[in-house]
Amino acid sequence: MGLIILPMSKPFAGIEEKLKRTSENIVNLNGEIERFFQECKYPTLPKDDDEALLEAIQYHKGLIIPPRFSVLVGEIIHHLRSCLDHIAWQFSVESYRRDYPKRIGFPVFEEEPLDKDKLTSYERQVKGITSTTVLELIRALQPYNAPDPLDAPIFIIHQMDVVDKHRELILCSGTGRIDIPSNFALYARQERSSVPSHIEDDLYQNLKVVPQISFLNFGRRKIVHVVTALNFLQEVVSEIVARFDSLR
Repeated sequence: MGLIILPMSKPFAGIEEKLKRTSENIVNLNGEIERFFQECKYPTLPKDDDEALLEAIQYHKGLIIPPRFSVLVGEIIHHLRSCLDHIAWQFSVESYRRDYPKRIGFPVFEEEPLDKDKLTSYERQVKGITSTTVLELIRALQPYNAPDPLDAPIFIIHQMDVVDKHRELILCSGTGRIDIPSNFALYARQERSSVPSHIEDDLYQNLKVVPQISFLNFGRRKIVHVVTALNFLQEVVSEIVARFDSLR
């Protein structure tokens, strides 16, 4: 029997597939959320009936969100965190991969690791990386370098991944989102006084207030639409991956 040689994939091919899968999962999650609300009693909130509006609000406050949504969000977050760890793996030398595979990871620190224990933890994860440029970029991306570390995207990803390992992510449905038809988008961004009255009337008639599922906490921010937040985090990780890919 002859020797079978398998073609080697690109070093970042696995990371790219994770990002593709993340995008697919976000699209699928959004579809499931939309179907869930379309099948509920109030898929849109009434605009012209205050009593009906209050009833709809109370209905959505008591609406039980399927645990599946929390699980799907956790899987998306884990893929994003894993992409960062894969970066560290790809730049680590073969001997360190072989001898210390469980130590390798992308460090994420809210505070600069100055004491012995934290510094040891940080250095252990990147010890197999010999490229000074890569090490400098990893350090530059640390949350402690951000204006507010708690709002740094990779810190949000890291924290959510830690939370998801021990308990479900906290989601809520007591929020609404205004859906505006694309042909009115330009006017929606203008001051109300500058919008012609007939356009304002048409805009009001065409906009819809729809229920949505949100993170109760997203960094420093409160009540952030889940799909919007996940798309943002996915874009950030994609940009980070591209920066490291350019250093190979």
